[in-house]
Amino acid sequence: MTATARTVLVTEPEYRKAEAVFREARDVRCEPAPSEESALTARVDDLGVRAVIVGVACYRGPLYEALGKRGDGLIARFGVGHDNIDKPLARQHGVVVANTPGALDQSVAEHTLWLMGCLARRIARLDARVRAGEFAGQAGIELGGKTLCVLGLGSIGRRVAAMACFGFGMEVVACGRRATAERIAECGIARYTDCAEDALRQCDVLSVHLRSDASTRHFIDASKLRWLKPGALLINTARGAVLDEAALFDALAGGRLAGAALDVFEREPYQPAHPDKDLRTLDSALLTPHAGSNTHEANARMARAAIDNARHFLAGQLERMTRVEP
Repeated sequence: MTATARTVLVTEPEYRKAEAVFREARDVRCEPAPSEESALTARVDDLGVRAVIVGVACYRGPLYEALGKRGDGLIARFGVGHDNIDKPLARQHGVVVANTPGALDQSVAEHTLWLMGCLARRIARLDARVRAGEFAGQAGIELGGKTLCVLGLGSIGRRVAAMACFGFGMEVVACGRRATAERIAECGIARYTDCAEDALRQCDVLSVHLRSDASTRHFIDASKLRWLKPGALLINTARGAVLDEAALFDALAGGRLAGAALDVFEREPYQPAHPDKDLRTLDSALLTPHAGSNTHEANARMARAAIDNARHFLAGQLERMTRVEP
């Protein structure tokens, strides 16, 4: 196989997160490339490559045609979510889509718990006070004994449930699909339901772990936020589109919710859903820049998994890939 045929382009932010892994890859040659679609497409055309590894930037146009010019192509996600990839367009041009399930579960689950703790003990506010020269505390809450609703019982949701139950002593109510009795028991889940209203009305803390698709867009809307207890906390480390950010602003600004922590947003970098509803203006909102999976350990795992997908694709071993079905 020629050097060009072995070349895989990796979008710059992802390449820098695990540069050593990409540099030392066997059987393929990984090169950094721009993440913006037109610039990435130009590199694909210039080098004639068939495979790219990408992050969370959206790809909606010419990249698919460029990758499919030689009969087939690959877009490998450095991560799990793939709502930034146009699957019908990929299928139209013969482009395979793959991701790295499992590689970031621990990091995102830990980030979820850190956000939960920061809200419970008002860490951001206390830090800001000390930096401003004040030394005045503010009472928080203990998580032990509180009821946590885990909405979405995939691998990350299950890990959060186990950490919250066995680590903090929280009572966990879970709402999701395809949950077996064995999975429920091993996560320490006290109650399981497929009724979102039932779960949300019980919880002191809501942690959202839904996938993003047409059925979950703005799933957490104004009506569901009203199901939560007054003073509840909300954490979203899943996907921004599952939450109506304008409705969340109203719930926080009106004092119905005590706090919300978001690592994901409907528009990234964050832009307010409405100019008058900017979450950054509320000290009850804790915001991080889609950093849940950004640990050295998870980045290395995602890089290795993405490289494996590229290697199998270039070798014609599609059955060995972790493919995303269109």
